[in-house]
Amino acid sequence: MAVSRLEWDIIESRVAEISRRRGTPTKSWAFLWLVLDQFFPAADEERIESITDGAHDRGVDAIHVIEKEDSAEVFLFQSKYRDSHASTRKSINDNEALKVYSFIHDLFDRSDDMAQCANFQTQQKVRQIWALHDRGVFCRYNIVFCSNDEGLSNSACAILDELSKKFEQISYTHYGAARLVTDLGSHQKRLEKGQLQVIGRELFERADGNVRGVIASIDPFSFVEMIASPDKSSVKKHIFDDNLRIFLGQSGGYNADIIETATSDRSHLFWYLNNGITITCKSYSYNKGHTSPIITIEDFQIVNGAQTSHSLFEAHRVDPTALQNVVLLIRIYATDEPDIVESVAVATNSQAKIQARDLKSNAEVLKKLELALSERGLFFERKRNMHLDKPIDKRIDALKFGQVVLSYLLNEPEKARSESDSIFGNRFSQIFHESYDIDELLQIIKLYQIIEQLRDQYASDFSGQIESGGSYQYLIYGHWFVLFTAKLILAKKGKRAPADEEIQPLIDEAVKIVSIACSQQKSVAHYQMFRSPRTKHKILEEMSGKQMDLFQFG
Repeated sequence: MAVSRLEWDIIESRVAEISRRRGTPTKSWAFLWLVLDQFFPAADEERIESITDGAHDRGVDAIHVIEKEDSAEVFLFQSKYRDSHASTRKSINDNEALKVYSFIHDLFDRSDDMAQCANFQTQQKVRQIWALHDRGVFCRYNIVFCSNDEGLSNSACAILDELSKKFEQISYTHYGAARLVTDLGSHQKRLEKGQLQVIGRELFERADGNVRGVIASIDPFSFVEMIASPDKSSVKKHIFDDNLRIFLGQSGGYNADIIETATSDRSHLFWYLNNGITITCKSYSYNKGHTSPIITIEDFQIVNGAQTSHSLFEAHRVDPTALQNVVLLIRIYATDEPDIVESVAVATNSQAKIQARDLKSNAEVLKKLELALSERGLFFERKRNMHLDKPIDKRIDALKFGQVVLSYLLNEPEKARSESDSIFGNRFSQIFHESYDIDELLQIIKLYQIIEQLRDQYASDFSGQIESGGSYQYLIYGHWFVLFTAKLILAKKGKRAPADEEIQPLIDEAVKIVSIACSQQKSVAHYQMFRSPRTKHKILEEMSGKQMDLFQFG
């Protein structure tokens, strides 16, 4: 599809902004960052680890792995950025498709070439995937070609079709300029109107003061039609703005188990096995007393059922007839009261354990922390991106805050990533409390932010040749351990937080200690090394020459 001048200008502007803000090595790198932000908006920290772009990247510019209990989603990205509107008339050719084809075969065959000749970042991700295979985890592979040009050529599609036929767990897509621009504008509030087809007389309604509600069995095809974008290539992301769940991205929001239920010979049980969809709206209407009425809803949001929505859309996209035996349960609540809408969103999501962070976002202690930090010029984000209009170095996300506390104040850097769910779960009261010295806390946060900036700059400067950068290579996966080590250095001096002039020398010393400790574990992948408490003890041994008691630094 041809790229319009307007689409090119919008993307070029965003790419230039990212290049300035992050000091990226190329516009192509910045474009890839922009795309990853649309697919995985909640995975900002992992984005640095995902980018493999650089020399010897084997034709794959980013690898992002979403691990679940017994399955995993592996996203492989190949990115092409055209730096002039005239060059957007190009397409992704056979050679690029063949690179990915070869990568997949070498990955599955555990090729020596993959283990030895790929760049450092690619090797780390490959070792992570191989570890999943060794554990018997089923991996679904999603290949994403992202570009601001005319997309995949017909012959390139033929190569990829052959690959996806050979391996059923592999699918591919092109994420182009039109879809990217649509996603970039999706944060702007839009009023949506939709229609849903009721099945027979399976409908129940009630009203209580300023709220009305209807529960109905709905034809799934009318639902898919309602949530689909105008070009039918994706869902309308903005209709999930009030949903508490994390949206994994354009191609990552569906659930394979839901798709299987909807398309199997047990699809007639979907109504019984799925929790359905919850919608809030300003108003709804239908012809009462009629069989199979159409419900018209005005200014609506889907506040629960994002995965079900994306899964039904994906099943329908792959096979338009797949949902013929499915009946979908829908709850629609109409009210003008914002607090009721918020209560519905929280109540209907309260069973989703991964959303503990969102359910705690209005906790009184978080509001107090937000107020206290704002008095010092730092914007604490109880909810994701709630201060998006503020400079990035003046914001601290609640999750990131919790990881800083785990690493620095609680001496558990290995859990900052591997057990981050506990921050809003059983560790909540330990992490978020009113006993902080705010000035001390600000210095600790500043220390972390500079470590994070160095990590980002290092990843940008060295790109795919991370291992050639000496001690600082350990920042990519081990920045929480660098923060932890900085705390130990200060503790030996009897200090709890650094002064401004101490921060850079402190980081340099911490990086050196982490490097020496970790260089003794060359056979261990960085991904595994920095999830293990043994690495923490290696650091302690390096600092003292013997095992030390962590808690003497509390």
